[in-house]
This record gives sequence, C-alpha cells and structure tokens, in this order.
Amino acid sequence: MDRRRALAFLGLALSAGCATPGATGPRTPPTPGGESPGTGGDGELSISDQDFEEADDGHLRVLATVRNPAGTERTRTLVVAVTVGESTTERRREVTVPADGEREIAVEFEDVAYDDFVGDGSLQSRLE
Repeated sequence: MDRRRALAFLGLALSAGCATPGATGPRTPPTPGGESPGTGGDGELSISDQDFEEADDGHLRVLATVRNPAGTERTRTLVVAVTVGESTTERRREVTVPADGEREIAVEFEDVAYDDFVGDGSLQSRLE
C-alpha cells in the first residue's frame, strides 16, 4: 500500500511540474503602455501590447500595438531599443493611428539574432 501511495504522489508531483511552463523570453520583460514624454496622458497614443518573434531568417522582430483613444488621428515616433549583452540597438518608426483606433507595427532588427536576444536580451519601447 505504501508503494502505491508513493507512486501516486510521484505521478501527481510530476504531472503538476509538466503543466507549469518554464521561464522563457528575455530577462527584462517588455514594458508596454508608456506614455509619450511631456504629454498630459488622456487622449494620447500609448503602446497597448508588445511582443517579439523570430523572423524567417533568424533575426529579431518586435511587434507593438499602438492605441489612440482620441477622436482625431495622431502621429508619434515609436522608439524600440533592444539590448543584448553590452550592445544596444535602437529603431525609430513614425506611426500614424486613426481616431479611436489601433495600429500594429512590426520593427525588424536584422542585426540582432533572435537566439542571442532570447538568451540574454531586454526590450524597451516608448513613444516620442
């Protein structure tokens, strides 16, 4: 009987460990939702979602959703900075978002390998 209990407990413990995903992604998680510097906050563009993926040729691609709650079209510059080890690479993209809408942006980092970023990278973005 004790052997059956031990095996049942072991099976339960192992299955719980399999259901819990391990740590993945960069050491510093993305920080979406930053407001544009010097703005009042209400009605301004914001980064509502951010993610990253591996492009077909193995480089890093950052995906961001920029949201505009205002009743008029707005344009800002999306700045995405990727740090791997001691090296930081920055990309800037002008983004125009329709009134009360969202726009999805893909920012390519051709000189940053996805595997290097996942192993030792961080990501920060902001709107200017």
